[in-house]
Order: sequence, then structure tokens, then C-alpha cells
Amino acid sequence: MPGRRCGSALRSSPSASGASHFSRARTGFGQSLVARRLALDTSGTEYAMVLIEDGRCAGSVTWTRAGISAPAIVRLADLLSGAGWSPRDLDGVAAGRGPGSFTGLRVGLSLAAGLAYGRQIPLYLVDSLEMVAARARGQAASAVLRDAGRNEVYAWRRREGALRLPVQGIDAWLRPGDLVLVEPAGALLRWAPNRAGLEVPAGEQQPLSDAMVTIANEIFDHAKPVRYDELQALYSQPAAAEERKGNQP
Repeated sequence: MPGRRCGSALRSSPSASGASHFSRARTGFGQSLVARRLALDTSGTEYAMVLIEDGRCAGSVTWTRAGISAPAIVRLADLLSGAGWSPRDLDGVAAGRGPGSFTGLRVGLSLAAGLAYGRQIPLYLVDSLEMVAARARGQAASAVLRDAGRNEVYAWRRREGALRLPVQGIDAWLRPGDLVLVEPAGALLRWAPNRAGLEVPAGEQQPLSDAMVTIANEIFDHAKPVRYDELQALYSQPAAAEERKGNQP
């Protein structure tokens, strides 16, 4: 899927923590400092990469993990090329850390770490469900439910973090005033019919890539980059293959 131009996110000022990492861009008035960064998330069924230039989206690509698809590194190369960038132009990377797909998280975090530590640029981790919450147009969702398989969900609430719930526990976990972003869309009607009215309708959601720009800018501006030994995903559950291995005598 080719990268697209997008520009719905507001400009954000460069962060102090990454202030020493900027690309030089020629303007009509000489040299100026422009921050060029990458945000990516591969924790859900929809994957996304976004190029952010001086706080605005310079291009993005989204795809689903189902079926046969080009590797993430190939998609990144195409995205960079389409924007006229190269990996050398990147000044920072923000990666979704889950919770979500074990395999997907490993793909995204490995790619982000390779870029960041290979280029010696800052690496930031982002709660993936916080980016999902930002998909709600206007006001960000106060809660997120993501299908975790095995009749369970990942449940996230602002300022409380993420946990894993059985589907039967959703009704008790939700609050009357919640605004809930659900993956997949419409699943709340099946999981907790009495709470279906709390879900943000699909027509009132913005693309994941645009939501990622908003949250990534906040992270770039206010969070501290992580060291290699701090690079940890929110797996919330082991991969099925690892469970089988762990159960072997």
C-alpha cells in the first residue's frame, strides 16, 4: 500500500530531550533546523508507520497483518523513499509497545530499535492503546477494548494503564460515562450488549496514522528516550508457542 500524505495533526514544538538531533533542511532564507521522526505501531490487526516532520505528518502507510504482505522494513524503505527521506534523515523513533500481538510487537520494536541504536538517535516507547484512544474525533476515548483472543480483551483506561480481562468481565469494568474505542469496531455489542452505546462509532474515528501523530508528538516533547536495556513490550500474555514449550516436561 503506497504511503499517503496526511496533515490533520497540529504542529508540535521540538522536545528538549531530543533537541540535539535535527536534520538540516534548506529553506528560501537559508538553513533551518527541522525535526524528522518516525512513529510506528504493529501491536494490533492494523499496522501503521508515520513520518513526522516538524510535528506534522509527512507521509504514512497502514496495512493489516492478515495474509501475505511485504515485510515492515520494506514498507518503511518505500515510505521513506516516497517522502524523499533516507534513514539518515531520522532524528527520533517512537514505537508502540503494546499490549497486543506477540509477533507483531517483536517486529515493530526490533525495527525501531535497529533504526534508533544504529543511527544513535532517541527511541521512545508509547502505550499502543493510548494511540488507539486518540482515534476518536474531537475528544479522545476514555477507554479502549482490544480483542486479545481466547475470549479475552485488553482493557485500557486513561491514567490506569492496560490489563487483560475475560469478556464476561467487560460489563463490570466499564463505567456509565466511558467513551470507548473498540477493536474490532462493533464488537462491544457482542461482548457486552448493555454497554454497546458507549462505543465510539466507526464514522467518528480518524485514521490510526493521524492519531499516532498526535500521541507521538506528545511523547517526543515530554517523555524521555529509553535505553536498550529498558526496551520492553507489554505482552500481557505469552505466545501460544511459548506456552506449549513451557508446558513440556
